[in-house]
Amino acid sequence: MNPRATGQQQGRLPTPLLALLLVLGLTIGLLVLLLFTPAGVINMVLERSAADARLLAPSGRVHRGSGQLLIENQNWGKVSWQLRAGGLLRGRLEVDLTLDGAGYEALGQAHLGLGRQHLTGIEGQLTEPALRALLAPYDIYPSGDFTVTEGHLTAQRNALTAVHGDGHWSGGFVRYFLAGQGWTVAFPPLDARLRLIDGQPLLVVLDPAGNELLDVRLDLDGWAHLRIRYRFVAMAGFPWPDGPEADTILFELSERVL
Repeated sequence: MNPRATGQQQGRLPTPLLALLLVLGLTIGLLVLLLFTPAGVINMVLERSAADARLLAPSGRVHRGSGQLLIENQNWGKVSWQLRAGGLLRGRLEVDLTLDGAGYEALGQAHLGLGRQHLTGIEGQLTEPALRALLAPYDIYPSGDFTVTEGHLTAQRNALTAVHGDGHWSGGFVRYFLAGQGWTVAFPPLDARLRLIDGQPLLVVLDPAGNELLDVRLDLDGWAHLRIRYRFVAMAGFPWPDGPEADTILFELSERVL
């Protein structure tokens, strides 16, 4: 027996333990990097990517910071993030996100892994001024607030594989213009349901009884397709003397939104 060889074998770490120490070392090194790297690095990454998003005046660090979110040169408000360190041990980034804008706020958690991304726990609220600003290009001026709950989406290989969200509008008076004439109608509270149908997001607006009023489908080419049922037309103050069935689709409109 060679004593020198035996001593080398006794002093050598087992392969599983060596691998564990290597993973721990890389994890600790990554944590240190995230703790001390300024948030401006995120903006540098965004600028070098094909994304249309930018951070204005970023502050803090990569693991926790904030900045003004610009998408296609439009300011969406202040975005704040905080990294969940436990996610690194599972081989993915987990980040708590909040967005505060003019008349709206939202929060959620991002889970970023290899080839798969999740947004979960999405909640938010749009106040009356934000709703009016959103619908003003269509000459629609609602009152009330809109809340979003139970929101999540999953993307895998650059394709949506799951979309879910529920919304509620508190109801109230809506001022709108049609053919150059203004109308004001009182609406009851309405609900909205967002789901993924045949690979495309579909938003359905429901009356208090759960009946469909209208729906909007977003296709893969960035077009939104709106369908309006007679039930909604009657609710908006235009009932017909001998109207069709309430579920009859009267109007279909399409517009590029992306």
